[in-house]
This record gives sequence, structure tokens and C-alpha cells, in this order.
Amino acid sequence: AALEDAIAKLDHLVIKPAFPQLRIESVFGADLDRRERAALIARMRARPHHYVAQELVQLAQAPVWDDSGPAPRLGARTVGLRVFACAGPEGYRVMPGGLARVAPEAQARVIAMQRGGASKDTWVLTDGAVDTFSLLRRTVGPSELVRAGSNLSSRMVENLFWFGRYCERCDNAARLLRAAIARHIESDDSGESVLIRLCRTTGQLAPVGDDDPGGALCDAALARDGALSALLHQLSAVAFSLRERMSIDNWRVISRLVETAGREPEVSPGAALEHLDRCVQAMMTLSGFALDGMTRDQGWRFLSMGRRIERLQFMCTALRHALAAGGEAPDWLLELADSTITYRSRYMTRPQWLPVLDLLVSDETNPRSIAYQALGLSDYLARLAAQFGAIDAGTLPDAVAELLALRPEQDLHTGSERLAKLLDRLASAAYALSEQLGLRFFSHADPRWASGADLP
Repeated sequence: AALEDAIAKLDHLVIKPAFPQLRIESVFGADLDRRERAALIARMRARPHHYVAQELVQLAQAPVWDDSGPAPRLGARTVGLRVFACAGPEGYRVMPGGLARVAPEAQARVIAMQRGGASKDTWVLTDGAVDTFSLLRRTVGPSELVRAGSNLSSRMVENLFWFGRYCERCDNAARLLRAAIARHIESDDSGESVLIRLCRTTGQLAPVGDDDPGGALCDAALARDGALSALLHQLSAVAFSLRERMSIDNWRVISRLVETAGREPEVSPGAALEHLDRCVQAMMTLSGFALDGMTRDQGWRFLSMGRRIERLQFMCTALRHALAAGGEAPDWLLELADSTITYRSRYMTRPQWLPVLDLLVSDETNPRSIAYQALGLSDYLARLAAQFGAIDAGTLPDAVAELLALRPEQDLHTGSERLAKLLDRLASAAYALSEQLGLRFFSHADPRWASGADLP
């Protein structure tokens, strides 16, 4: 019904992307000719959840101090004032002041922070005394001490969950691209390597072949519209939603990453490897902040669950590609899992499938292994269930039981169908668990409606 209403009023609406990462430009219905209008309606019908329809409002302009050019000057900019109202016994009361939102250019008809807009607090001047009354306590007594973060909103917890996932996703992408570029430089094989195929599967490269895979890898790592740059900007966007819980050191690491993404003076394998090294180091720094700088409340637990779900999915995918390729155990698999030093300290041999798979699949002490992620998720779910009641873990418990029952002499080799099917089950279980956590803790919709069931 909302879609049909928007199509009927298209001439009076602005069509915007529902999510910043879609990179869809705002479209004014009144500006479209017949062919463009038909094309837009077709796209809206195909993916209505990708679009937001907003009534067109004629925005005002105001003088703004512009210091972006060579000479600072006053210029006209489209502005909007966002005000806030508080509910009281006698109805709503509009608060003095607000947030001024400024478009990046004078002729802009919409203000979008994701498209270069800016914001400043708006104050209201007064000649009289200012009422400093506050409902906040001025002092805290012994009986008011708090040692647990029980006051987290569902949106805050969801942002922490996705911050953990995007941290891990950026780390996985940087390590994968680094390994792929290094092997592409060293190899004389003109065919498509397993690392290139893994890059396509995980979205670092386009799903179709490239005439120059080396150049495509460098573009993915360095280009402004490359896969890694897009992930880093998504990480920054989630972090911005958590700005009240992010330390200054966290912000410095994230800001430095985003500022350098897509701004390398040249696109070359050497520059790409240097940039990827910096990304991996920054992701390890963020991981250290979470490990050593966060209180162990529910927010930390959801952040850690996000990291483990993402790592479990990635490691299952990487292992499936490596097993399918066969041959000798690849050293890049240990590099992706940051387990090269651990392997060398235990085995004075080249990578062999049995010890590699034991380290990356079954070793419960290796923080990069499949078992470590799966058992950690099971533990987190048990702790959440103790506080919030039973949680549907789907097929994860059965998959974990089968994982613990693996026998090295029979199951840890490239031809093991049991191991291949188990990796697929674990990846699917991780995906289903993420969806279930979203429905249980982040969504306020009726779960029957969210699952497509009929409502009374």
C-alpha cells in the first residue's frame, strides 16, 4: 500500500535510499520525464525496501561561513532546523534551540549527512537569567553505584553487535586481499587461483572474471569505491552511532583509517600491501580496545558475538575453498587465520593438512579456530538465556556437538565429506543465529510478522 501511494504521488515526492551503503542518489519525481519515471517505478517495484519516499519541502537558505576553498568567505547554503519536543503532563513542549543541518552546496534541495552535509548546535540567546534546573543528580551516593551496563537500549546493543561484525569483516577483507595480492605477484600461473575465487565469493571482487585480476585486487584495496573502502566507511558509520561509548583512542584509529581509504597517490601492488598492513594493524588495535578497555556488560557480549559470528562464517568459507582446491596445505590459510607462528612453534614442517585442520578447525585454544568461535557463541547464548530466558539457537548446538565429535584420523583431510558438510552447516547456523538475535533483541516487530506468518 505504501508503494502504490508513493507511485501515485511521485511528482510531489523525493525518493531516497533506505540505507547509506546503497549509494543511490536522491531522485525528485517532478524532474523525471516519462521514460525516467517508468524506469524508477520499475526499480521501486523490484526492491521497495531499498527506497524511502519523502514529501518535498522547500528548504530555506542562510549565510554560512565557508572555509573549504582557497579563500574563506560567506556563502549561501540550504539549511534546516531540527527541533526537539518533550512530553509533559500538559502535552508536548518544544525545547529552545535545536540542530542546524547544512547542505554541502547552495542549490541542494535535500540535506543528507551521508552526502557531505554538516551540522551545528543552534542556541537561543536571552537577556535574562537561564534556568539551570536539571533532573540529573548532582551527587551519587553509595546506594546509587552502578557496576553493570543494564541501561542499554536495543539500538545501542544492535550497533555494538554490528560494530563487532564490521571490525571483523574489515580485518578479514584486508587479510584476504593482502594474501591474494602477495600470491598474485609471486605466481606465474595465468589461471584463476583459489584466493581470487575466495575474493569473489566474499565480495572483494566482482563475481565475474577480470582481464587483470592483479589490477582488480589493487583497486579493491585502494580505490575510493573499492570493496575495502566501502567496508571501512560502513564501520565508521556504525562507530558514529556509538560515539558516546567510543574512547578517543578508538576514534583516532577509525578516523585515520577512513581518511586514508581511497586516497593513495598511486594504485600499485606495493602501495596496496602497505595500506593493507596498516588496516590489519588498526583492526588488531580495535580488537585490543574491546578486549582490554570495555567492561564485561551485555554490550560487550553482543559485540563479541558479532565478531565471532563473522569470523566463524569467514573461516568456514575459506576452509571450504581450500579443501575444494585440494593439493598441498596452503600457507595462505594459516596467514588468513593469523596462525602461522602458532603452527611453526608446534610443527617444524611445511604446512600439512592434518595439523593445519586440527589447528584451524578443532583446536579450542586457538582464538581463530572454528571450535573457538562455535563454543564461545554457545557460552554467550547460555549467559544470555540465564538473564533473558531461552534463546532459539537453531542448528548451532547440533553442529557444535558434531564438531566436537570429529576424529583427526578419519575426518581431517581434504576428501572428508563429513568435514565439508559440517563447515557448511556451521556457516548456515551462524547466519541463522544472527537473524534470530536480531528478531529477539533488536526488532520490536511481532516475530510472527517478521517471519511471514499470518497474524490474527
